[in-house]
Amino acid sequence: MWTVLRLLGFSGVHRDAQASHSAKQYHGLRNQGSTCYLNTVLQCLYMTKDFRTAVQSFKQDPQDSNQGNAGLLLQLQNLFGELNKVNATTEGITESLSINNVYEQQDAVEYYQRILKQIVPQVSQVFEGKLSNNSKCPDGHIYQEKCPFITIPLAIDTGHDKIYNVKEGLEAFFQPSQLDEDNWLYCDQCDQKTETETWNEIEEFPTVLTLHLKRFDFDYMQMRHVKNHCPMEIPPTLQLKDYEYDLYAVVNHSGDRNGGHYNAAIKSFEDNQWYCFDDSSVTKVVTIKCLLLSCFDFLYSVIYILFIFCPITPPQQYSVDALQK
Repeated sequence: MWTVLRLLGFSGVHRDAQASHSAKQYHGLRNQGSTCYLNTVLQCLYMTKDFRTAVQSFKQDPQDSNQGNAGLLLQLQNLFGELNKVNATTEGITESLSINNVYEQQDAVEYYQRILKQIVPQVSQVFEGKLSNNSKCPDGHIYQEKCPFITIPLAIDTGHDKIYNVKEGLEAFFQPSQLDEDNWLYCDQCDQKTETETWNEIEEFPTVLTLHLKRFDFDYMQMRHVKNHCPMEIPPTLQLKDYEYDLYAVVNHSGDRNGGHYNAAIKSFEDNQWYCFDDSSVTKVVTIKCLLLSCFDFLYSVIYILFIFCPITPPQQYSVDALQK
């Protein structure tokens, strides 16, 4: 429980009456069958200020062939307009994404990435960065492969009963590692396969950093995916050099890989309060008890995706050293 309290920065008491009365009225999304994964992602996108503004400002140009899935973007526009007023439906979104079976649950991370990849970069760029995958041979020859990214996947290597520290997991993602001999890479300058050290760096850091907590591993003994339910320690802010990133959205998942339920706890940029978005239900979080009852069932529900926002221009290059300074 303490990990969630630290995550959301609650003190355990009611917010003051003035803050309570000034809360925004948010609206939910109807579940078409098993579309909670989609509803949760859409609410996180809607509650991201820069993305909402970009979607609402988009104007279709029939002469521009580089507008991606313009139909999807127009459906997002319509949906965001509806969410400003009433509970909304997502039939237009599911049709644009070619979701034919709304009774089959899908992975929230997969559809978060699918939506952003199908719309124009001018709109999705708030979530996009550029990652450099580096390798080095013993003679110091360095090779770089740069590629865009939307999420950073964090492997969970702790046991089910141990606390996973997200900050340490992010540090581990950027730590250098040595490849096994079977996986050594070919060095053009050495003209042979050699010992290989690899590491990651972020060349272009997104305004919103999305962390995917990889809860599922394949168990070869059971021949199925097994979910790690370990608790997590997640700071409400993450300091990267001179930049402070603020946690504002948490996607939760209960169940197994093929089923279950998604919802989200999201901090509003409009009134600075937390809300639980659970399909058509939207609940303002006033106390820790309200949060636990609304969004977190500690027997079944676990944190799956984190959205972290940088309120100022983010750094252009990042490595593990940034977390340690």
